[in-house]
Amino acid sequence: MPTATTVVTPARFAQGLIYAGFLEKATVNHDKFEESYRSVPLTNADLSFFRRAAALTNGPAKILAIAEAWCGDVYRELPTVVRIAEATGIELRIFYRDENPDIMDEFLSNNGKSRAIPVFVFYTEDLQYITRFTERSASAHAGLAAAMDEAKVQLNLPSNATFGNLPDGDRQALLRELIARIRPHSDQWRKDAIQEIRELLSAALKIPNAG
Repeated sequence: MPTATTVVTPARFAQGLIYAGFLEKATVNHDKFEESYRSVPLTNADLSFFRRAAALTNGPAKILAIAEAWCGDVYRELPTVVRIAEATGIELRIFYRDENPDIMDEFLSNNGKSRAIPVFVFYTEDLQYITRFTERSASAHAGLAAAMDEAKVQLNLPSNATFGNLPDGDRQALLRELIARIRPHSDQWRKDAIQEIRELLSAALKIPNAG
C-alpha cells in the first residue's frame, strides 16, 4: 500500500509524461523501447481480462509509471503497460524516478530500502489506489540472480563483485556477459510479468483471473 497521505493528486498525475513524451526526452535505448513495443507478448485472453477490469466501476482507469530510460527492466516492461493502456483506454502517465523522489518514496520495495523501477501503480478514475507491480516478475528475479552468479564465474570475478565495486573494464565485461545470458529469457519474463499483473488486479478487484 502507498503511504496514507499521497502526493499523487489529480493535478500531479496530470503532470506526468505520456509515452511519446517519455521517449522524446529519453537519451538512451530508443531502439530497445521500440523493439519491446513491437513484440509485446499480450494474448487475446490477456487483453480481454484487462478490458473487463477497466470496465468495472472501481476498475483501473489510470496507471502511474515510475521509470528511467537507462533501466533494462524499464525498457523490457514499460512497453507492455503502454500497450495495455492503449487497448483499454486507461490513462497512463510516466514519471522519472530521479526527478520525482516524493512519488518514488511512496512505492519503495525491499522493506522500504530500494527505489526499484519500473513501478506501475493502478488507480481508479478518482485516484483511489488499487494495486501495483514493481520491477520484474519472480522468474526474472530468480533468473537474473542465477545469470549474475554464472557471469561472475565465467569472468573469474569474486562472488561479492557488483557493478558498484568493480573497475570500469570489469564492470563493462560483466554487463556484456549478463546481457548475453538474460536475453534469451526476456520474452518469457515479460509473459510472466503480464500474468503477475493479472493476478494482482484479480486479487485487488476480486474478479476471476480469466480471459
